[in-house]
Amino acid sequence: MSNRPIGYKYWTQLREHLGNTKGCVFDGELVYPRQLEIHLPGNHLIPCNFNCSHCQGRKLKQPLGDWEQIGLSLLRQLEDSIPYHIYGGAYTEPLLNGWLPHYIALTKQFGCSFGVHTNGSMLTERTDFLDVVEQTASSKKDYVSISLDAGDQKSHSFVKRKGGYFNIIVRGIRKLKELDNPNLSIRIVYLMNNLNSEPDVIKKAVDIARDIGVDSLRFSIPYDNYGVDFDHVRGYKQHMELRYKDEYYSVVEPYLSKGNEKPFIFWIPPECQDVDKLTYRQCIYSYYQITLGADGYVYRCSSTASPSFKACRLGKIPDSLDAFNAMIIANHNPNWKPQTCFSMGARCNRIAMEINEEWDSQKH
Repeated sequence: MSNRPIGYKYWTQLREHLGNTKGCVFDGELVYPRQLEIHLPGNHLIPCNFNCSHCQGRKLKQPLGDWEQIGLSLLRQLEDSIPYHIYGGAYTEPLLNGWLPHYIALTKQFGCSFGVHTNGSMLTERTDFLDVVEQTASSKKDYVSISLDAGDQKSHSFVKRKGGYFNIIVRGIRKLKELDNPNLSIRIVYLMNNLNSEPDVIKKAVDIARDIGVDSLRFSIPYDNYGVDFDHVRGYKQHMELRYKDEYYSVVEPYLSKGNEKPFIFWIPPECQDVDKLTYRQCIYSYYQITLGADGYVYRCSSTASPSFKACRLGKIPDSLDAFNAMIIANHNPNWKPQTCFSMGARCNRIAMEINEEWDSQKH
């Protein structure tokens, strides 16, 4: 998976964040992670306005807290301590939340970078979001990632199980591109399945990405839902990921980037996440990120940010910086057993797996 943008080279990112040294790992001191994931609680009525079958969080418990003002207070105290603020959700759509522009404005006030992961359905109507992005994006480190997962209205309706949104989303992506700010990076994500992988549909998606001029287009096969038994994950991998990987790759291969052209089109193979690789003895993903969950708790990581995985809670989101710092130190726990997560049906995402595998290989 070497032919991918720098924004997808996670071990390199972590090493750079730690100053190209691993000497500070597990020394008991406060080391802020590279990024803070913020899962805003939908609109307090629903977590997301789509019902995608491939959503990794769809089988998790999905409570929605009321903590946005506390979160903003915490961000003000953190200032620029954590350089990247990523707005997404284990089960929530960030653009449903009215506080999102306030958060992004505060992120940029302290010189941090933002990332937003969205289904794109509300881009055209959330002019307040577009305005703050236009006014504040300051480098290509600031990005909006849209889960398009389709090349036309029909395939989008099948995949998202919600009709009538495809053209709205494409218009929203165009609006992002048309903002008077060349610094914003626009990414499209395309998760492939048997409802959206016909060659003509893939070509339409590529043509849209090229016509708009987005920065990147990523193809991959969705992983199994979180919170299911690992035997179920293995069965899914055999019957979906490995069964179709050659077929799907052959469809996208003609479009994959050979150089640094824009959009950069790339493929992430299913081997990049495999539960049978979850054999490492320590987790250092805490140095990469920590998560404010949609339910109002701080979690060890974004993959576990649901009360389905209560053992991964570090406490309620505090408005005290000292309390949050204590959670960060607690998260840097050399004795935390990754098997604790795995026994609950939680598992590492692609980023955590890459980082922990690399750390494990260098230690042992």
